[in-house]
Amino acid sequence: MSNFLMRFISIFLGTNFFLLFTLMGNSWPNWLGPNFNGSIEEVLPDVENLQMEWQKNVGEGWAAPVVSDETVFLHDRSGALESLTAYELSGGQEKWRYSFESNYRDDFGMENGPRSTPAVAQGILLSHNPEGKIHALNSKTGKLIWTRDLQLDFGSSKGFFGRCSSPLILGGKVFFDAGGKKAGVIALELNTGKTLWKSTSYGNDYASVVPLRTNNTLSIVAFMREGLVVLDANNGRELFFERFQSPINASVNAATPLILNNGIFLSSCYEVGAGYWSFSSVKSAKNIMNLWRKKGVLDCHYSTPVQKGDFLFGFHGRQERGSLLRCIRLSDGEVMWTAPAMGTGHLIRIGDQILCLTEGGELILFKAKSRGFEIELRQQVLGAGRSHFAYSDGKILARDKRRLVCLKWGNGNNR
Repeated sequence: MSNFLMRFISIFLGTNFFLLFTLMGNSWPNWLGPNFNGSIEEVLPDVENLQMEWQKNVGEGWAAPVVSDETVFLHDRSGALESLTAYELSGGQEKWRYSFESNYRDDFGMENGPRSTPAVAQGILLSHNPEGKIHALNSKTGKLIWTRDLQLDFGSSKGFFGRCSSPLILGGKVFFDAGGKKAGVIALELNTGKTLWKSTSYGNDYASVVPLRTNNTLSIVAFMREGLVVLDANNGRELFFERFQSPINASVNAATPLILNNGIFLSSCYEVGAGYWSFSSVKSAKNIMNLWRKKGVLDCHYSTPVQKGDFLFGFHGRQERGSLLRCIRLSDGEVMWTAPAMGTGHLIRIGDQILCLTEGGELILFKAKSRGFEIELRQQVLGAGRSHFAYSDGKILARDKRRLVCLKWGNGNNR
């Protein structure tokens, strides 16, 4: 779809900004997919199992694969080198690879590979490594276009586990949670890397920034260390802030803000809990108000929930203490059901069904309904890992600590 047509549809749709991205078709070009919320409106094939189409050996890291223009992109690390690699979606042949040295060492013995998922748009692939270095590559050739260092330029903090915010590309800009002494959120020019604006300083965390459009006003929503921040996408001016912060210093906010119809949902562990804010517009802080805040309902450690109607599906509780998959009612936070223990995982909603990839490498398909947890498919597809996954053109792209796999349904017949 051309940039002109995308802009036209965005204007035509007005406040229903996110419908634009579902029109783009078979792509998963960034963190949480084309709608920035882990959900797409498609119908899954009617199958009983998944088959391996191809697999590739990869290095360490938690960066998820992304898909654009029939190409799969992955950011990983082997030894002292981080790499951005492009594979053909059909067949998995390597198209190009760009590598650079990395000196990152995790202070807590976690993996030293990248945490941030790349983003691709308008022929440019953007990555953010745990040292705070940004690389912009030509997505067709892998040639370096520009690079920036957020630690040097904005004082981005290493935090507990390195930099993790995934890039958000909108129009001719790319946005990052820099979380430094000199800036909180930053906007760079997509083609050159030039700084366009930087917001007031906030502490960095592990949630990525997402877009919000109301009344033809484009804003950026961030879950910074201090809480919920809404910024004007044109100039970085703060439109709204509400503290939503753990009393525990050794804590992180990792689940991405979920933008819903006229609402923003946030969730975190470490005695924070979940909250839901409604908005009529974001031009004034008085138009955004909290509807509820609760602990012990859906306290998300690092996995972002998904929505279907008035219900949210997500993992409640600390990963190391045993998370539980839950469904809650969005309007009041009421718990509808809790699934049997399966470990933490990541979720993608596809129409009326939800795919879950657990830390143990199981892929579970279940109904997106509030009346109970109903499994339709359960299959071991990978080893242990924490990475999110991608869905494109009926295929699932996922990785663990050793492999990147492309899975397809056992038959090609659609419902």
